[in-house]
Amino acid sequence: MKDGENLEYNGITEEELNQLSHIEHFERWDKISRFFAETRYVPDNGKIRTGIINLPPRKEKKPSDTLKLYTVTQNGKTYLLRTDNSDHFSEEAELASFTNRIFNEGGVYLSSPLEVGAYLGDTMVYGLYNFFRGDNLARRLPEFSTSHQLSFGVEAGKQLHKLHSILPGAEDTPNRHEDIFMILARLAEKNVRYDGFEEAVEFMKKYHALPEGRPVSAVHGNFSANSLFLDDDLNVGILPLNSAQWDDPVTDLVSLCESYSLPFMKGVFKGLYNGGLPKDFFELLCFYSTYRALSDIDCAESGEDFEIALIRAKKISDDYEKYQSAVPVWY
Repeated sequence: MKDGENLEYNGITEEELNQLSHIEHFERWDKISRFFAETRYVPDNGKIRTGIINLPPRKEKKPSDTLKLYTVTQNGKTYLLRTDNSDHFSEEAELASFTNRIFNEGGVYLSSPLEVGAYLGDTMVYGLYNFFRGDNLARRLPEFSTSHQLSFGVEAGKQLHKLHSILPGAEDTPNRHEDIFMILARLAEKNVRYDGFEEAVEFMKKYHALPEGRPVSAVHGNFSANSLFLDDDLNVGILPLNSAQWDDPVTDLVSLCESYSLPFMKGVFKGLYNGGLPKDFFELLCFYSTYRALSDIDCAESGEDFEIALIRAKKISDDYEKYQSAVPVWY
């Protein structure tokens, strides 16, 4: 590098990065606002013109109770700032490395990391990211025709395909899933029942070995129109991730119902697989969808959570005609 030449880190110069690195003084930056990536759009029943039935939102587990996200502006540029206590330093570093690979190797349209570090006497950790802004895609979808919703789904599927192209290294640990028979045993002890429960149990017992030997790649973990954004040029991007996850790529389609748009969902399949679904695709999707539904019932922490989990499990049973078909009725 020549004297006086600035290095660039994902589009930001070394000089600019040094200016931003004084995180202890981030409150002095030009503008700072809280950012709520977890804010979800759930339409009223009457507003779902082209989608599936309205489901109560699934309660998502927060990666950390102390995590805070901000959008910060300095010199006319906007960045995403994540702050947490230092106990989560390794998770923040892992997330930054994960996101960096997805952005640089996969070419996925999402906020890219600039640096991770400690501040306030090493009691806190921060992650600084380039920030791509836009509107929640699920909120915007009802404004568009069904053909536009389909095209947005195709673009989202292509982004997900790029994300799934990133493969784990030797140091990356795939997501761990509890044995389904353990979950079923606890549900039996709790005397859980809903219309379609017995059929769900039989399906899970029959296909319990289906996930064995499946490929593992980077996954989003909660992919739907509610985890995507639409920019001013109507390009689809992915909202900031919360964790690094490695799993069977098919698991990323379990949350698609949170998009509240059937044309969008079908577009995702088209963009992701380009017309050729993998072997046992629908059986796998049914298995993973039912697994999460039963797990949510098992892990419900309140009566309200339990009732929501039951409603969502019943909807899955209906989608698969009480497991008489592995292809959902909405496909």
